[in-house]
Amino acid sequence: MKNIYIGLFLFFILLSHALTDEITFEISKNWNQIKTMSGTFQQTDLEGNVVSGKFYFLKPYQSKFEYDNQPENIITNESLLRIVDSEGYQIDSYPIGNNIIKKILSHEININEVFDIRDIRENSEFYELDLFIDREDETGRAILYFDKNTLDLKKWELIDEFENKTVLEFTKIKKNIFISEKLFVVKYKQN
Repeated sequence: MKNIYIGLFLFFILLSHALTDEITFEISKNWNQIKTMSGTFQQTDLEGNVVSGKFYFLKPYQSKFEYDNQPENIITNESLLRIVDSEGYQIDSYPIGNNIIKKILSHEININEVFDIRDIRENSEFYELDLFIDREDETGRAILYFDKNTLDLKKWELIDEFENKTVLEFTKIKKNIFISEKLFVVKYKQN
C-alpha cells in the first residue's frame, strides 16, 4: 500500500512539472513574438502612492515610462536606467546589471532557462510566475502576471532584496506596432 501512495505522489509531481513547463513554454513563445508593445500603466510604490502614464517597449532592451503630471520619466537600454526630464535631458542614471527588466526585454527569452521559478499560480484571469534571476542569493525577484487567454503580460511586481515592492499594471496594450528608436534618445546638457 505504501508503494501505491509513493507512486501516486511521484505521478502528481511529474504531472505538475510537465504543466509548469507547458505554461512557461507557451508564455515564452507568445512573448518572443512581441517585438514592440505600448499602452498605459499604473504604478504603485511602497507607500501605496499610485501614478500613471504611458509605456513603450522596443526589444531588445529598450523601454520608456512617461509619467502623467510628473517632472521625470524613465528610459532603459541594455546597461542603464536613466531618469530624464520632460524634454528628455538626463538627470541621473543607474546601471541595470542583471535586472529582471533587462531579461524580459531581451530579444528572445526562455523563462525556464533564464529564471529560477519559485512558484506558478493560476487563477481565473492570470498565470502568476514568481521567479528569481538567482535563487541562491534571492536577487532580482519578480511576480509576472500573464493573461490566461492571450498570454499578454498584464502586470509585474518587482521586489528588491529588502522586500520593497513596485507594482506596474499594463492596460490598453498594443503589440507589434511601429515605435521609433528616437523615443529612447537621451539628451545631455552642455556645461
